[in-house]
Amino acid sequence: MYRSTSRRIFTAVFTAAAVLGGGVIASGTAAANPGTLKCSTAPENTRDLDLPGQKPDTKVIVENCAEISDQTTAYGNTTIRWQMLVPQAIDQGKRFTSFKVTSRLESRPTPTGVDTVEASVTCDFTAQLNASLANSTGLTCGPSGLFSYKLYWSIDSTIVYDLEGDGAGPITWQQGGSPLRWSEPLPEGV
Repeated sequence: MYRSTSRRIFTAVFTAAAVLGGGVIASGTAAANPGTLKCSTAPENTRDLDLPGQKPDTKVIVENCAEISDQTTAYGNTTIRWQMLVPQAIDQGKRFTSFKVTSRLESRPTPTGVDTVEASVTCDFTAQLNASLANSTGLTCGPSGLFSYKLYWSIDSTIVYDLEGDGAGPITWQQGGSPLRWSEPLPEGV
């Protein structure tokens, strides 16, 4: 009893110290642990948009994340955040004719294998981007699919946007995908 209680206290203190100290605790079961997001930090997922006239130039940041939940479902999330690149907006009118995100959940049999699209969803964020000059919380668009062991999972996305009044028409912006998410089967009886 004493050893078991001491071990639990030591583990709790060690875990808290590592988390508060910014450290990461790794274990042999971390790869099989569901619920861990694997997110992209690709440089191509950030773009400065030069808006016409007196509209505020805008930075758009995109994050693609893959997750496995409860060993039955694979998720993909594409989150969009934006901010003004100028200190003050002179023209706060309509900035986007359209802003649509297509988010794809993909699997592959090996780390270097070919992706198969398991699920896809398109979200129209035009109204939200026009309604607010900045959003640090983000808007999320993402599909989910039935999880299968021994597959590598990721998410990528494509954005098609059209700036109001620039005359360029729709622009397609391909995002860098999330890192691969993989999970081995849980041992029997777990």
